[in-house]
Amino acid sequence: MVPVVLLTGFLGSGKTSLLNRVLAARRAQGEGVTGKLAILVNELGSIGVDGSLLPDGAARQIELPGGCICCTLDENLEKSLGELIDATPDLELVVIETTGIAEPLPILWTLTGEGMAGRVRVAAVVTVVDALEHERHRPLAPAVDVQVEHADVLVVSKLDALDPPVVPPALEAELRRLNRDAVLIAEPTPERSAAALMALFADPALDSGAAARRPREAPHSHVSHPIQAIALPIEGTLDFEELTAELEELPPSYVRIKGIAHAVDRSTGSDEAGWIAFHRVGPRVSAEPLAPAGAAPEPRIVALGFDLDEERLAACVRAAVIGSGP
Repeated sequence: MVPVVLLTGFLGSGKTSLLNRVLAARRAQGEGVTGKLAILVNELGSIGVDGSLLPDGAARQIELPGGCICCTLDENLEKSLGELIDATPDLELVVIETTGIAEPLPILWTLTGEGMAGRVRVAAVVTVVDALEHERHRPLAPAVDVQVEHADVLVVSKLDALDPPVVPPALEAELRRLNRDAVLIAEPTPERSAAALMALFADPALDSGAAARRPREAPHSHVSHPIQAIALPIEGTLDFEELTAELEELPPSYVRIKGIAHAVDRSTGSDEAGWIAFHRVGPRVSAEPLAPAGAAPEPRIVALGFDLDEERLAACVRAAVIGSGP
């Protein structure tokens, strides 16, 4: 299944600017980037995505004409996304940039509906919050608060226009009132915000031992010490629904979680166990089936974040064990 990131944020918040910087940073990685990134953009006014940042053969941009996809383009979105996946076998990520007035839920219903079942997984909803205008925008449309409420990742933009370049306490309190679980990216410059967002979606290595505990660059500036990593083996077959419930209860300090497990995922309509890769970005947990070629994979879980508790992560896994494994 192809991971999909839904990029939201009210009009003028800086979604397209952030996306362009992510594309520029990705392009700068050069040969380090192997898979293709696709972008689906709602056409409501100017598109603004810099086509020069989409190198030949490395990405494909589709502009969806018409109104807001949350209310008028669900069928078109499904068709366009399906065609894109069919035409791009090495697709590693799709970013859907919504209009500023889009509410995430109807789009998520399309992405998780029968037409997309087994083809995509929702990796995260990323909402861009304008540090200068957020409070003024809130009375203008209910989408402003709804976008924050349903976010897995909140990126606060335009902090470089403030002195000092930090989230105002009143704004942070309001964001946390609406959404206590989302990862908060609050970097002092747009370039660092883009880099932090890229780091968040980079797959953590599923290794083990001391190498997995090396300090890494922190994905947001609210915490001054280096990010931690914990890698643990998984023993037994898991109930993925129970694992999801356990991982969702972990605090936002568990920034990114990835794992491989032998599991039963009853959300697929089957009680048969199989291999899956699972992910958590912010509070959102998703999974995709694995078809091992050759030897069975090594079941394991790795978490990146701050103030991590190895025993608490292990307890999440133990609570989901339903059998002895393959």
